[in-house]
Amino acid sequence: MPDPLSPSTTVRPTAEPCLIAARLAADATAIPLPLVLHPRRLDRRCASARALAMYLAHVGLGLPMSRVAIGFGRHRSTVAHACRRIEERRESAGWDRWVAALEDDARRLSPPAGAEGIVVGGAHG
Repeated sequence: MPDPLSPSTTVRPTAEPCLIAARLAADATAIPLPLVLHPRRLDRRCASARALAMYLAHVGLGLPMSRVAIGFGRHRSTVAHACRRIEERRESAGWDRWVAALEDDARRLSPPAGAEGIVVGGAHG
């Protein structure tokens, strides 16, 4: 079985906004960044951290779902599902405040408008 932390098995989004969102989600959930970016679903905790990262990229940074999908090596429908899951949980006041703070951090760390990156690798899922 391949090592999930091996760089050869991870999606490497070089699109800076997606990477910012992934790092924030990884730090906030204590899931290692390579697992948040992993091309496979892995366990529930990893998938939840990845959903949070995709949500932050789309809602927090305003990226179109299609660009988030490319940045995370997923299908656009996967990003839509992830965003719905996170949005549903925002009904809880504590969760909502936590996600709102992460959105603020993402915006603060985001590169200037127009900064583009190239995405390497990826699997649909």
